[in-house]
Amino acid sequence: MNTNSVKITVHKTQFDFHFGIGFLGELLESTGLGMDELMSNVTKNPFKFIPIIMHKSAKYGAERKEKEFTYTIYDFIDLIDAEGGIASVGVNKFLESFTSSMTKDVPKEETVKAKEGQSKKKLTGK
Repeated sequence: MNTNSVKITVHKTQFDFHFGIGFLGELLESTGLGMDELMSNVTKNPFKFIPIIMHKSAKYGAERKEKEFTYTIYDFIDLIDAEGGIASVGVNKFLESFTSSMTKDVPKEETVKAKEGQSKKKLTGK
């Protein structure tokens, strides 16, 4: 079972959005941004960056299944507008899944005592 993908309908059109390291690598390369810059830009201008992320995720999902993908970024913008905009149900589901994929399997910090009695932070796998 693939936990890096989710099917979401955006204005009567179902897409298989795919996440994971392959998708993130493609997204960062295509935007020319680093991870922090991307997330900052999503916060600053969600109207531009959310459709870009959704488009790239759906396109990547189709390519992985060797399916033709003919939707453009403008198609996504129109679908999101028709759905009710950035605050629509489909977009919110996408953002929840995207955010979950970004935080899944991220190492957590643990506080560990140092030799001098100071605390240090250590990354763990869980």
